[in-house]
Amino acid sequence: MGRVQMREDIQDFKNIINRTFENISCQDLENSNSVISTWKKILLRIKSNTNPNEGIKLSEHTRVIDLKNGILLVEADHPGWITLLQIHKKYIMKGLQMGLPELKINSLAIRLKGDDARLSDLGAEPYSEEKSKNSLKKRIEREEEQIKNATSLIEKRDVAPKSKKTLPPELSRIFEDLRNEIQRNDEN
Repeated sequence: MGRVQMREDIQDFKNIINRTFENISCQDLENSNSVISTWKKILLRIKSNTNPNEGIKLSEHTRVIDLKNGILLVEADHPGWITLLQIHKKYIMKGLQMGLPELKINSLAIRLKGDDARLSDLGAEPYSEEKSKNSLKKRIEREEEQIKNATSLIEKRDVAPKSKKTLPPELSRIFEDLRNEIQRNDEN
């Protein structure tokens, strides 16, 4: 039997492991573990009047994917769980900010499992109060312009000359008699 020769494209397992983990810092691993455990703790405290196990179910059907620029990306395996996360979003955010103040998590992005959206794809950027105010101001201006346009259309419609329609002679007589009777009653 001949000697087994190592091919040049086959690499030592130790080198592969070292190269894989050389860019991962211990601090990143610790942060990752604390985010995941804090996420679970927060969800497990959620209860509702209709379902006392709601938080447990949420923790089973969601998972943390990424944290970047203060935005936590979470994945849910069904749109219904996304809805529940949105319902409890304020509570979850408060819990994250209290449990992990050093990470400065200020927003929660949620995606459906199987959707490969990353935070960069979702346009994730740090929260800016100034940007938020400007965006809201532009939206209000657009809506005010739409209201103004709609109002002017209504006013034009109301001001448009109305064609005077005449009543059939029988109805005209009835209304005239009624008008006369009302006038007589007012005089008495």
